[in-house]
Amino acid sequence: MILKFRAWDKETKNLNGMAEFYRNRKQEIELRPRDENIIIMQSTGLHDEDGIEIFEGDVIRWSYFEDSGRAKVIFDKGMFMLLDIRTGKDVWDNLFDCLEKCDVYFQGNIYENPELLEK
Repeated sequence: MILKFRAWDKETKNLNGMAEFYRNRKQEIELRPRDENIIIMQSTGLHDEDGIEIFEGDVIRWSYFEDSGRAKVIFDKGMFMLLDIRTGKDVWDNLFDCLEKCDVYFQGNIYENPELLEK
């Protein structure tokens, strides 16, 4: 899997910020924003029902039979998790589990669409 990142530029308020890869002496790769105005978001490598790639910081709508909700994608404990917008609590076991069982649709990201975080 190729690691993909996007960057939100807090100063210009758009997703055209840049991130750079650095290789240190231990041959590990680090990703550093060029300045403190950049927020880095990693791709999950997964896509919604319409084929839209899902990144950390995105909000998705999921539905499972009669149950549904909106959740924010975060990276925690080594995996991509979902936090319910209303309660702030974990939903499903992780994003992959939700995609396996639910219909999932991209709603936007928390930086371009902060209103998605409203309860």
